[in-house]
Amino acid sequence: MPPKVTIILPVYNVEPYLRQCLDSVVNQTMREIQIICINDGSTDGSPAILEEYAAQDPRIEVYHQENQGGGSARNAAYPHIRGKYAYFADPDDWLELDLCQQCWDKAEASESDCVVFQDISHNPDPVKTPFFAPVLPEIRQTPEEKRGIFKWIWRINAPWNKFWRSDFLLSNKIRFSEGKRPFNDMLHSWKGIALAQRIAILDSPLYHYRIRRDSYQHGRNETHFIIVETMNEVEKMFHETGFYSAYKEVIFEIKLASYYNWVCSGLPRTLQYRFHRHIHQNKTKTDREFRKYCRNALLLPSYPDKNRLNFVSRGIGSWLEIQRLHEEIQHRDAEIQHRDAEIHHRDAKIQQRDTEIHQRDAEIQRLHAELQLISNKYAIYWQYYRCKWLSKLTFGKKRKHYKEKRKKFHDKVRQIRMIRDREKRGQWQASAENCS
Repeated sequence: MPPKVTIILPVYNVEPYLRQCLDSVVNQTMREIQIICINDGSTDGSPAILEEYAAQDPRIEVYHQENQGGGSARNAAYPHIRGKYAYFADPDDWLELDLCQQCWDKAEASESDCVVFQDISHNPDPVKTPFFAPVLPEIRQTPEEKRGIFKWIWRINAPWNKFWRSDFLLSNKIRFSEGKRPFNDMLHSWKGIALAQRIAILDSPLYHYRIRRDSYQHGRNETHFIIVETMNEVEKMFHETGFYSAYKEVIFEIKLASYYNWVCSGLPRTLQYRFHRHIHQNKTKTDREFRKYCRNALLLPSYPDKNRLNFVSRGIGSWLEIQRLHEEIQHRDAEIQHRDAEIHHRDAKIQQRDTEIHQRDAEIQRLHAELQLISNKYAIYWQYYRCKWLSKLTFGKKRKHYKEKRKKFHDKVRQIRMIRDREKRGQWQASAENCS
């Protein structure tokens, strides 16, 4: 008989708390459960404790992998899920013994994809976490009804307050963010709530959440800057699923609250400015709208520290100013490139005209040389015939002078006629060759 519920535990160096967690899991009033434990490369005694409990209870399945982070460990359990419903717990907390039974009854009665319930935080005194959305209606289906859940789950993005239908998670590929990073469960919760057709609300504290100041999640350092990329991934998911317009205001509210509370509140001043720069480096298409929302939030009493709120708003605004200047520089660069192309085109035309002028100058020089040659030739002819007639019309010494002069010009004329005859013969031979 297949199990009704699969409980998944990602385990990493939680030896002091692991036995209490496993005792609360194996002693559930619902016995038809599958328990998947993913040892995420623990270096303490956690693997030995897992093997000890697995030897005593056949419902426990232990898988080992190198340390890859909590999200990766939870994703590694997906191929092994056999229960109709799936529940993700943390190994340093513990469960109420009737958690599975109550969630099962609620999910079956309401035919829901997800059951959301309350928890008790221990810091170290137990405090019941209130619902930030009205409990009624108990079944949420429309975006309007689910907005209240989103406003609540941003404060508790962890998966341990949600009880999921397994085939819903698998068919919609709802996974955790990979890698060693905080907020690896935020995208999982948001996507699941957005895609769920029916969500049931269970007003019962069924989970005990241990707040450890030494835990990875509650530290305050530069690794938590990844909240910016995480919120960008959430926005992208809403765009891809078509729910962005329905939840835009909620996304902005939670995005601002995340920046305001999760990071800025616990960071020293030097890290706050680095976070400011980190916002600059991770732009989105909705930054203008988000900055407008931040300005309006200055009037809300839920943000008493206006300097911190202005800090977040300036982080977005400064990036928008940088983005505007960058776009303006790109536009100017495009104009300069266009003008450079025009100048290059004009230079090519000028070079072409210079070439034409040079060719014309060469042609003029050639014609001038031919003209000079013709002028010299006809000048010789003129002197020759002039001397010839003058030698016939004069007597004595002048006649002798013109005869000598005519003889000299006669030699030049004969040379000119020889050159002309040679050129004609060359033309005739070329014509004869072409004809043949």
